[in-house]
Amino acid sequence: MKNIIKKTIETYNEIAKIYADYTFNCVLQYYLNELISLVPKNARVLDVGCGSGRDVQYFLEYNLSPIGIDISHEMINEAKTRVPTGDFKKMDMRNLKFKENTFDAIWACASLYHITRKELPSVLQDFNKLLKDKGLLFISVKEGDGSKIIRKEKYKDLPRLFVYYNKSEIEKLINENGFSIIKSKIEKGSEKTNWITILCRKET
Repeated sequence: MKNIIKKTIETYNEIAKIYADYTFNCVLQYYLNELISLVPKNARVLDVGCGSGRDVQYFLEYNLSPIGIDISHEMINEAKTRVPTGDFKKMDMRNLKFKENTFDAIWACASLYHITRKELPSVLQDFNKLLKDKGLLFISVKEGDGSKIIRKEKYKDLPRLFVYYNKSEIEKLINENGFSIIKSKIEKGSEKTNWITILCRKET
């Protein structure tokens, strides 16, 4: 499994510009605005798996203080190019280098499904530590079972790991690792994939 995660990182380094071109304008305004409406003015937000920097740019437009991290150095380069006023760092979500109680919110949109199911609890626990009291966490993952190695023609048929969750499973993991759920739902997505979106709050 470690090998396929390494391959997934290599894939994002290889397809960074293509991926950014496809996704940069696909802004999830509803979810972004919902989070923004619940955080304090000038809130510090950590965007985990920031990709092209799209969501960091949106947070900046609302006068928040976001930091975007991504394990792919080429995705970070794309983000810095597309959002020159953004703060971006190459960092592994499994080894976060921030002080505890730093952020008002964490935004993990379409990123947690690239780590293994076994690693997720530890990552959620680290998110909890980094959040201030009653801080917010937004996550989105793909609905399903097990894990798959996905190749797409538009991304040069290179391999990426996707780990799928059912709604009760991901909700249980969130509750067990110090969060209470504010809102959880399944949304129909493209390419015959449904998305589970969850907004939650730090409780411990």
